Amino acid sequence: AGNESLADGIDEAAAADMLKWGEAIAEYFVRKTGEMEDEAAEEFLAPYLRASRKLMHAIGSWAAEKDQAVRSEWWTRVEQNGKILYGDGLVLPPMNEVLAQTGAEASAQQTITGLKTLFDGYGLKG
Repeated sequence: AGNESLADGIDEAAAADMLKWGEAIAEYFVRKTGEMEDEAAEEFLAPYLRASRKLMHAIGSWAAEKDQAVRSEWWTRVEQNGKILYGDGLVLPPMNEVLAQTGAEASAQQTITGLKTLFDGYGLKG
């Protein structure tokens, strides 16, 4: 199984969605290495794979967190790591706007799905 710390505090369905999202990000960047030598490919992939892991961890922690101050800190990390993968043009709306759109009673899976839709609007770098 994957890195369980990425899914701490969220339900299995949400964790599965995050895993699929993370795999899609990794696949996207791996495809860009098709013509590269192994060493160059590893060097190219390293920051993106690290950012993807950190993004998924931050999203999972953000989705599970109840304390709004701590949640806000996770939101900042979501955006920081998102910029590495989706480009500097990625600007997330204020956290409270996103939460208002998904609804206070939204499940972690619904929240993560809404966030993925927001990110998908930017497209991955490249």
